[in-house]
Amino acid sequence: MDTVFGLVIYEIKGTFDGGTLELEGDAKQAARDIESGRITAKAILTPQGNLRGQWQSSLGTAGTFELFPHDLPLADQGNQVGVPIPEQLHTARQSVGAVQLYTEDVRELAQMIRKDFAVSRLVVTYKSAGIENTRYFEDFEREANSIDEIQYLKLSIQEPEAHGINKFAVIELNSEGRNDVIVQGIYESWVIGKAETLARQLRRHEQTLVTNIKKYGLGLNQFIFIAMLVLFPEVEPLWRRGVFAVIVVGLLLALVWAHWRFLPTVVIYSSPRKAGAFARAWPGILSWLIAATASLAAALAFYLLTQRSPF
Repeated sequence: MDTVFGLVIYEIKGTFDGGTLELEGDAKQAARDIESGRITAKAILTPQGNLRGQWQSSLGTAGTFELFPHDLPLADQGNQVGVPIPEQLHTARQSVGAVQLYTEDVRELAQMIRKDFAVSRLVVTYKSAGIENTRYFEDFEREANSIDEIQYLKLSIQEPEAHGINKFAVIELNSEGRNDVIVQGIYESWVIGKAETLARQLRRHEQTLVTNIKKYGLGLNQFIFIAMLVLFPEVEPLWRRGVFAVIVVGLLLALVWAHWRFLPTVVIYSSPRKAGAFARAWPGILSWLIAATASLAAALAFYLLTQRSPF
């Protein structure tokens, strides 16, 4: 519809592969003496569940467009006739520690986050091999077994509530950052309850040791630093003290980097098979091995620097 040239009706055909929509078509009806060309369009699925892209025509015109669900029936919120709906927003955020998930666990999360959403589809955004992809959950589920490693996973769903406001729920898991549950809506009790329910489901898969390491820091880090301060007077002369301090600080930085690199906040396996006892305990074992190695290196440096030179 154009305010200058009037209404043009196109016959459109296209394809959708779960992440990208491609359309093309020709005009079937247009105003007299108005030239209309063939149009093509391409859009990608956004994390919000919309389709955003660009179109162009054979006449050289082009532009952007966005498709989104609309005219959806409001979910039944149990309102009684005559009871006013509050025009306000409530948001709840719950943080979760390091988690280890398998395909079946992700399915359970998907089923739980879908509850209370009657008309919307669950959208999944995930990062694998450094590439971010967005899919509807059904498409992601079909592709999950072919994904080697997922470094980032976001489950999001939303639908219209009252006053034109969308309620939504998001689970965001980031191997290099935080694991968060975010829920927003106009009913405070629902928001708090939904966030707590999703967070509890995630905490069933929490790795306590890795969580405590990331939350409270590395116990041996503090121990090594305090030991350096205590042993400082034993290192003579001054230049050896400087070398000892540089070595210890370097070891502390290496410890922090190693835990960040090898103990991610979230581990997601595409295999439906649960890990054995050793696989579950491996992150904790690795943490202690890294810390013990650093402690031995610091002790060796102290021993060598306190030996009297034969010259």
